[in-house]
Amino acid sequence: MSPLTVTILCVLMGLLVSEISCEAPKKEVQKSLENEAAFLKVRLALMKNHYKLLCHQFSSLAQNCSAPAIRCTECPDGWLQVEDQCFFLSTERLDFSTSAAKCKDIGAHLAILTTREQHEAVEKEGRRLGGHYIFYWIGLSDATNEGDWRWMDNSMLTTSFWNVHKSEPDNHTSGGPDGEDCAVVDSHSQSWYDVPCGFQYPRICQKAADPLI
Repeated sequence: MSPLTVTILCVLMGLLVSEISCEAPKKEVQKSLENEAAFLKVRLALMKNHYKLLCHQFSSLAQNCSAPAIRCTECPDGWLQVEDQCFFLSTERLDFSTSAAKCKDIGAHLAILTTREQHEAVEKEGRRLGGHYIFYWIGLSDATNEGDWRWMDNSMLTTSFWNVHKSEPDNHTSGGPDGEDCAVVDSHSQSWYDVPCGFQYPRICQKAADPLI
């Protein structure tokens, strides 16, 4: 074996030994980092749960004193937040069933408006959007049983906001023999009308707000 060959072999063996000696510390460092990351992940989860608990406790106390209210949840950009619910007004005009499907496509449902605060938020947003159309689909229908108005989740209607001055709901047949089995909200008067489900109106989608963290 020539001296040059011996030299090359010695260099290669030296590099191999050096790489092996460095590999062990690298694995130890990697394992240490993974353990630290796992520990921090657990601590972060505990802190999130603790924050949620404190936020909800503060919100409950704030209702009974002069402390300013804070939100423990949030809505996506472009959505209205009323308490723990998010609302989105779309000006796209579609029939009732297609509107319901469009809301479902974005992880929501046609709005279930049960409080005056929700109606006031809808009115404010409706006026901001402007336009000639002030009626918006909500998730209320008596298509299954006439007179038995149900929300999209099949819950019974307990608090209503029908336009009593116009004797709503009246199931008028001027729009067709099937009558009026779906509901819209007049965003300016905060009152409801029954209309044919095949008519085309803008819609209000609703979903629960997400936790802040």
